[in-house]
Amino acid sequence: MNSTTKIFLAAQTALLICGCTSSVKTDATKLAQVKVKFGQYSPELASPEASAAGTKIDIDMGAEEVIAKECLQAWRKAIKGDEKGAISQLDELEKRYPTYSTVKFMKGQVLEQFGRGEEAIKYYRQSLDNSEFSSIRQFKLAEALRKTKKYKDAEMIYRKLLKTFTDFPDAKLGLARCLIAQDDHSKEGHQLLEETVILCEALMKTQQAGKVADAKRVLTEVLEVDPGSAGAKKLLGK
Repeated sequence: MNSTTKIFLAAQTALLICGCTSSVKTDATKLAQVKVKFGQYSPELASPEASAAGTKIDIDMGAEEVIAKECLQAWRKAIKGDEKGAISQLDELEKRYPTYSTVKFMKGQVLEQFGRGEEAIKYYRQSLDNSEFSSIRQFKLAEALRKTKKYKDAEMIYRKLLKTFTDFPDAKLGLARCLIAQDDHSKEGHQLLEETVILCEALMKTQQAGKVADAKRVLTEVLEVDPGSAGAKKLLGK
């Protein structure tokens, strides 16, 4: 690995893309490998940044490092409650790098952090490109749409993700939430909850701390949707 590649990988890893903590089973040619740390995504595979329009641009190593560093700084401000400081930093960063989709994605996450779901959706949409990170971004968009009760739009994205990533517990749960929110007796929705429990059981059997924690988190959310889920209760020891 040459020094340029090392710098780029370091910059990408420095950018902790917050989101769900699901252990995502992926094909490395389709989605960046994901390492979960403190409830955030840390991409471990690098790919050229792309514009919001999906057009590849040349990698600017200096820009990548600046964007990674400042997006992380903005997110840290956000989780400390400094909405004004986080948004201000990202606004300035976006002015300097208007074609870099990573900035738009982080802006969406910061806005969502402060309950500004409608605005977050706009930036999540703008951040979608043809990089390896797009599937993570699609998931975040689907979640934001679901939370703002745009169930049909969210459902379409969840279904698209699950065609490729069939063992994605959070996406199954998200789709189940959408369906059950529209029809409490949705057969497909409750079937998806059962499938989510099965995936969580598999994660728990690995006995890997991170995967077990992910499984327990998802199972807890399953019980929020269906308090009577026998499978979820059993796995959580309730």
